[in-house]
Amino acid sequence: MNSQPKASSLIKPLTQEQIDKVIQLLDEWMADESGYDEETLPELQVAIDRQRDLISASRLFDE
Repeated sequence: MNSQPKASSLIKPLTQEQIDKVIQLLDEWMADESGYDEETLPELQVAIDRQRDLISASRLFDE
């Protein structure tokens, strides 16, 4: 007997309340003009590629 749950049972659709919260969060991000994302993104890209190097995965942000 297989005791593993079916993959489809692990994925549940979002409720309308969850969808509304996601939309609100995205609206806030889009309205943000602080420059934080432009400042932080290059640092995140370097950190992600460094971690991928450790596991011999291909880089995501080579330029």
